[in-house]
Amino acid sequence: MRKWLVAVLVSIMVIIAVGQKVTIIANAIKGGKNTQVVDWFEKYIPDIEKELGITVELIQTGIKDEDFKARIVLDIKGGGGADILWIDGFWVPEFVEAGYLRPIDDILAEIPAWKYYYEPMKAMGSYKGKTYLIPAGTDVRMIYYNKELFRKAGIPVPWQPKSWEDIIKTARIIKEKLPGVIPIQLNAGTEMGEATTMQGFFMVLLGAGGNLYDWETGKWIVKSSALKDALNFYKQIYVDEKLGDAALQVSPGAREKTFELFRQEKIAMYVEGTWFYTSVLNPNNPSWGFPDRDERIGWAAMPGRGKPQDPEFVSISGGTGFAVNVNCKNPKLVAEVLKRLLYVEPQLSYFQMKPFVSPRSDLADSCWTVNKDKFIAETSRTLVKYTTFRPAFPVYPEISFQAQLLTERVVTGQMSVEKALEEFAKEVTKIVGKENVIEKP
Repeated sequence: MRKWLVAVLVSIMVIIAVGQKVTIIANAIKGGKNTQVVDWFEKYIPDIEKELGITVELIQTGIKDEDFKARIVLDIKGGGGADILWIDGFWVPEFVEAGYLRPIDDILAEIPAWKYYYEPMKAMGSYKGKTYLIPAGTDVRMIYYNKELFRKAGIPVPWQPKSWEDIIKTARIIKEKLPGVIPIQLNAGTEMGEATTMQGFFMVLLGAGGNLYDWETGKWIVKSSALKDALNFYKQIYVDEKLGDAALQVSPGAREKTFELFRQEKIAMYVEGTWFYTSVLNPNNPSWGFPDRDERIGWAAMPGRGKPQDPEFVSISGGTGFAVNVNCKNPKLVAEVLKRLLYVEPQLSYFQMKPFVSPRSDLADSCWTVNKDKFIAETSRTLVKYTTFRPAFPVYPEISFQAQLLTERVVTGQMSVEKALEEFAKEVTKIVGKENVIEKP
């Protein structure tokens, strides 16, 4: 009886939906930018159209990210725009504040797959207590290390530090045993841009139990013991013990130079993201790839500082996902389309076309994922549960630049930790206003 009733209800829904259209926009174009995204949508849209009796239109763009963002904004401001927006999760707070996105908690209630999403991934798509984005894929950050250099230095592999002190001890051994090898590079300085903030500064600040933004008060943190401890860790690496190369960090083309030195096996440890392994070190990359990458390069979770109240491990993530336009006229139909795109089979197919760190436990544990890409499977299972995300407000780029400058002043010896933090607090206060900053213990 129950199965019969469900079948009838589905049939009624399909009859009602006949002739209707759902539109999806993505910054992707066939044969060009993000072509795999287009290939994936085109593979599954026909079946969805047939099953629901509707038309699903994919709007392709393939333009600069900022131009794509501007197009979406103009469409929505004009009262239109695609129903489903394939956007960067980093845009969510800004878009919500501007009134561009529809909360999707009611839609998620119709999507069985939602229960498998890791809690940090659910949080990444949420803002002020409501959900606005379903993450489609993400990335994580970790410490990469050269196994051969470790073995030469007498350091056992696999290696997993449990504290900052473990990292320092390992770096000291490498400095002593392998002259000419830089023990560790932790991104610092303005030349590295956002790579400094996300791959470097945040990874240390989070490990000290800190953040740049206080979500409870809605204010930017300009003073805290965590900020001070994070800067002192940088100082220990680059100034006190010379375990890293500060001049490299602030030189023109610093990131590319770092990639090259890692490829030449002149850097033993480097804190970076998923992309570093899957793209930069990819065996097929003629510039920096390792033919024997999987055997030669290891990774370890970035540990917290090591005090009792600190997190065990840390990471920070970004990623794209599905959001719903505030102008969407048929959320129930959108829910049916999204539900089908998020079935396991289509998601594994997308992974096959464009490997990503899974935001879902059922995909990370899939035998297919594990067998096809051990690195993605292991990092998904290990790190996503510890991850967080950047405070993606319109002023964030300015705050991020100040964080980069903060690290630069310390690692180059231009300023003491105390003076650099003083300047940081002053500049952030200028940017957001005195009423929007907070000092923490």
